[in-house]
Amino acid sequence: MIGLFEKRKWVCAAATLLVIAALLMTKFTAYADESASEQKSAHMVTLLAEITVTNDTEQSIQGYIHRVAIPVDGHRQQRVLGLRVDDVARVERREFEYDAGEYLELEWDIPPNDVSVKRVYFEVLVAGYDLAIQHDEWLGTSLEAAPSTIYLRPSKYIESESVEIVRLAQNIERSYSDPEARLRAAFLTPQQIIEYRRQKTRGALYAVKARQGDCTEFSALFVALARAMGYPARMTSEFLFTEKRAFSQPNHHAAEVYLHNRWIPVDANLALDPKFGYGFGVGQDKKIVLNRNSVWVWSNLFPRGVSQRGGEVDVKMLWRILDDQGTD
Repeated sequence: MIGLFEKRKWVCAAATLLVIAALLMTKFTAYADESASEQKSAHMVTLLAEITVTNDTEQSIQGYIHRVAIPVDGHRQQRVLGLRVDDVARVERREFEYDAGEYLELEWDIPPNDVSVKRVYFEVLVAGYDLAIQHDEWLGTSLEAAPSTIYLRPSKYIESESVEIVRLAQNIERSYSDPEARLRAAFLTPQQIIEYRRQKTRGALYAVKARQGDCTEFSALFVALARAMGYPARMTSEFLFTEKRAFSQPNHHAAEVYLHNRWIPVDANLALDPKFGYGFGVGQDKKIVLNRNSVWVWSNLFPRGVSQRGGEVDVKMLWRILDDQGTD
């Protein structure tokens, strides 16, 4: 995952927790059409999903199916205003379970000895946000439905019932009684104990034991601590496009926590470096959230028998961020 910064040195972790938990954001900036100031920072980008299927066999592939995740619509920093697909035989829009997002299912035929390229364009309005969650104006916005209890239970990489993570959660609960203060302490905990190191996915428990990890471990530990304290939370898969604009898969993970009947974006990893402008309920316009709860980014289904054919069939995916003019 994305690696960018050195770990901050925390001289006094307890004092830092007290200060941060006591701070309240003083300005609420509503999303897009709800605030003139936010409209100024909002801009349109296009997320391009390019599917390349190489059929190096002597037979056509009839009814090849390819599924592509749709960027999350309704996240605090983005709205999906439209999508368009290259010509295919069938397009269906479907939902993942547990409000994890949506995906497109495409179907088309691929001739023998052919390279078939299909593109899907997602028009996304992205904007910065600053959610002062105890501000009257923020609390007056529309409520979001209560989430599934799946977001309270342990899962792969989110070992919220492990002894080590429960112990950390109990320490936070003993120190703070206010829900927001507890969650801000959970947000700070990965920054205090994890040394940033790019690596394969290991999860929250590994991060606590090894004291290292990348954005996945930062997010997984926050989610695990929130769930251990009884607050629904989930991870998000994202494209961070501060510099890079082409991806084989999402290059960043962050999180969301359900507080005051709303999902609050949380990025414990990027918060290490203030120049990115991300943190607890605060963010900029340099990410696209693709999906939630670690669901797949793309999948496919070949007709029966294709795998037994002589020759090769290969599938590749490329994601690109284009500006509002449709260019890199």
